Amino acid sequence: MHDHSSHPHPLLAQLSLSVSPFISLPSAVTLPYNYQTLPHALPPSSTAPPPPPPGSQESPPVGYITSPSGLFTTTPEAIIASCQSLILHLADEKRAAEEKIREWERSIEERELMEKRRVAPGYLDTGVTMLTPVKVEGKTEEVRNQEKNDASGGGASAGGGREGEELDRMFGRMGMGL
Repeated sequence: MHDHSSHPHPLLAQLSLSVSPFISLPSAVTLPYNYQTLPHALPPSSTAPPPPPPGSQESPPVGYITSPSGLFTTTPEAIIASCQSLILHLADEKRAAEEKIREWERSIEERELMEKRRVAPGYLDTGVTMLTPVKVEGKTEEVRNQEKNDASGGGASAGGGREGEELDRMFGRMGMGL
């Protein structure tokens, strides 16, 4: 056998070695007082059925997922069924909540509609959304004569005189001949 440690390689023998101040050599580690060693074997799985005792031919027990306290055992099928029933319950709750919201919104709309009908009775029920002026053809003779007098100026002076008298009574006579 050939020993490599006693005869270094000729190229490596030509290199000079120096210790770098930036490199620290490994030192022994001091363990804390509360140090605990890990167990050599893993604990049994909580999701796998426990192995049957040796020499028995019976199937594993019904509930083989055990809670950490050991008081509750169940199976994956039972957990899946409870999750599905919870999903159905939450869907029912969501539908009920949406129905309550719709009823609430309908009651708000009905209250607003009743308030609008109170303010303007009959306006929403007729379907008329824009009021337009309507020309009335059946006027009485007295109204037509009054309109003709107003247009000719005869009725305006008489009406204007009465208004002037009322103004004079209220504010006093302010004549131009003072």
